[in-house]
Amino acid sequence: MLKKLLLAALLAVPTYAIEVEGLIPIAGYQSRQDNLITCQDGSQIKVEFLTPDMPRIQMSYKKRLEPNPSWAIAKTDWAPTAVTTSEDTSKIQIASANLKVIVHKNPLLIEIQDKNGRTLSKDARPLLGDPNHTQKVFDPSAGFMTVVTKELGLDEHFYALGEKAHKLDRRRGHFRMFNSDTPKYSEGTDPIYQSIPFYISLEDNRAHGLFYDNSYRSHFDFGNSGQEYTGYGVEGGQIDYYFIDGPTIKDVVRKYTELTGRIYLPPKWALGHQASRWSYYPDRMVEKIADTYQSHDLPLDVMTLDIDYMQKYRVFTWDLKRFADPDGLSKRLKAKGLHVVNIVDPGVKYQPNQPSKDEEQPELKDQSKSYYVYNQGTQNDYFVKRKDGKQMVTTVWPGETVFVDFTKEAARKWWGDLHRAYLDHGTGGIWNDMNEPADFTEKGDTGANQRDSYFDDLGRNTPHAKNRNVFALLMCKATYEGLLRLRPNDRPYVITRAAYAGIQRYSTMWTGDAASSWEALAVSVPMFCNLGLSGETFIGSDVGGFMGRGDGEMLTRAYQISFLVPFCRNHKAQDEYDQEPWRFGSYYEGIIRKYLKLRYRLLPYIYAGLDEARTTGTPFIRPLVLEYQDDSNTYAMDDQFLAGRDLLCSPVVKPNLEKKRVYLPRGNWYDFYTGQLQSKQHQTVDAPLETVPLYARGGSVIPLGPEKNTVDALPNAPLELRVYPNAAQKAEGTLYEDDGKTQQYLHGQFARRKVTFASRTLTIEKTGYALPERNLNVRFYNTKNQSATVDGKAVPVKWTPNYIEVQFREGPQAHVVKLL
Repeated sequence: MLKKLLLAALLAVPTYAIEVEGLIPIAGYQSRQDNLITCQDGSQIKVEFLTPDMPRIQMSYKKRLEPNPSWAIAKTDWAPTAVTTSEDTSKIQIASANLKVIVHKNPLLIEIQDKNGRTLSKDARPLLGDPNHTQKVFDPSAGFMTVVTKELGLDEHFYALGEKAHKLDRRRGHFRMFNSDTPKYSEGTDPIYQSIPFYISLEDNRAHGLFYDNSYRSHFDFGNSGQEYTGYGVEGGQIDYYFIDGPTIKDVVRKYTELTGRIYLPPKWALGHQASRWSYYPDRMVEKIADTYQSHDLPLDVMTLDIDYMQKYRVFTWDLKRFADPDGLSKRLKAKGLHVVNIVDPGVKYQPNQPSKDEEQPELKDQSKSYYVYNQGTQNDYFVKRKDGKQMVTTVWPGETVFVDFTKEAARKWWGDLHRAYLDHGTGGIWNDMNEPADFTEKGDTGANQRDSYFDDLGRNTPHAKNRNVFALLMCKATYEGLLRLRPNDRPYVITRAAYAGIQRYSTMWTGDAASSWEALAVSVPMFCNLGLSGETFIGSDVGGFMGRGDGEMLTRAYQISFLVPFCRNHKAQDEYDQEPWRFGSYYEGIIRKYLKLRYRLLPYIYAGLDEARTTGTPFIRPLVLEYQDDSNTYAMDDQFLAGRDLLCSPVVKPNLEKKRVYLPRGNWYDFYTGQLQSKQHQTVDAPLETVPLYARGGSVIPLGPEKNTVDALPNAPLELRVYPNAAQKAEGTLYEDDGKTQQYLHGQFARRKVTFASRTLTIEKTGYALPERNLNVRFYNTKNQSATVDGKAVPVKWTPNYIEVQFREGPQAHVVKLL
């Protein structure tokens, strides 16, 4: 009785009643390799150090721990980590060289300290089981939930959680992880399309991360319901989390992406501007839109085919009237320098007719009487079933629809191989949409119509509740691996709407069906930043919004963000007003053209940023706090971002503004357009519609390419390096180049050269990679030198008030430019 009274006192919350059961004290522990702790009520805890900075903690409620294979984890072959263990009457301690995991016995609380004894994380309450959802913090409509609470710091800030329509700092927010089709969402709509149950905590200039690897619907509360704790509750499975120590945010992201994987490099053309609509059809319209972009001198690399290219929305088919000659279409677009991307939804038309005989290229045959994709999936038992063993039939675009069970390896391989129906006809990339999975019979985000479905899940036969959030991840895995099998030396290009942790290994993503509104434009900036902190670098949005009617001003301001974002696509719903750049007149079109041209000039810089993300996990689009985490001015900065380390953009996200309040962190900053050195950290600057405030960091070297209208144009054009010295007259940057198309970069076929400037000398590292024959133009800002040598030979110097420029022929050898 006394124990129950003490437990009730520990769990008491003054503002509302709570009826929960907490873990009862430890019954036994034996120091051995698995560090398994068993409690009196049968609950278990296991502590395992993957690295000295990353313990994994697994907890089960009133039952034994079970194996928990994960679709999110990329790396499992960690080197052994030396640990020491100790036990006394009050606690068990399991320690690496850097961290201590302390399991307090009564009450049972988990605390993590650094090697100096500083507490980094501590449970606020014992692990809870809440059968009735009486806690105010969580959704009372769900079933049993297991709850972990952590003490909330007085000045603790929270980031990541993937795609959330929310401010940058998650503090005081409440979020759900349940992939949902939420068109025209606005700030505060939750959940939306993705579930990334990983967050970063920052307090007293020290960061750590927590990744809760459980795909059931879960809930995060960062002080929304009270000031004492952060809460994580999950509606099934067991607690399985990784504590990832910093001390910097960048360290946390690096380690998280080592655990869950990093991006792959897509074909370089995917960085180009993309045109899309639901839908451009027939094929003549696709070409007409492409021709209009080009006749208006608007850079473009991709034409996207939405669902109306199919036969009545049957995936892996081509409409025999609208797109009778897909080979011819792709060849004609390729002659213009353009690539084709096809949408592929997970819904397969339910068509249980008499199967027909196998045919060559069935995607070009009439499938109205017998549909080859449904036939093959049924014959091989690849579709999701309900509890009664029958196929789960729901409703999406084709009408009655079935879904593939992507937890089956054979089904994933089959699905991946079906993409021959596109690649054989010239398609360059695949867009996976509607993969939450969307269901037209449902209202809201309940998942109610699919609730009684079951998945194979590695032979474990688990319910929809466990598999919904990983459905899109596995669809993208199947697509990516299929494209790679079909074209082994080509880089796959996959786009997705929904996702789970680890999605960056297989796909790029965009932020779904956003509204054409200023509110949606404003929230896109913190969304991009937190997606980057969640491991996703190749990200973007529908430029100008997908639903609702925008105007020329809003579209222009949207492009003034997206010209720096890796995925840059103009996409619009079929029943909304057109929003191609020329639709609002030459004034707006001219500004959009200017920033698209600048995007293409910045492609060498953006591409190097993707390589950095691939090798370190550091995202390209970054909140300022990532680079300046000791500067509290950056902690909740929602209207500025960094593109890479060296470009700071302060976009205008409200209408009718001609000025913008800008914050420049410590150090030198240069106006990107004029090259003038800025003198104030806080300043109000002119920001007419023609201009978005953009600054280069002092201490950087930024590469720029030529002005061009497709990514692959002008391969031998001059490359420009802009050198922006810091206060010590030093700068550095990176040049990264490869063939932009094949997998050879994975085998060392690339040039990654460090560029450094110090003591009035610029040094470019040599490379063994074959570079194109071209000139290199180097601009030095904030310098007064009048002459220069390149590799010991005098060269002409061009002088302007803000910079000097030298030019020389580049080669694979090292180059040294000295200012005299």
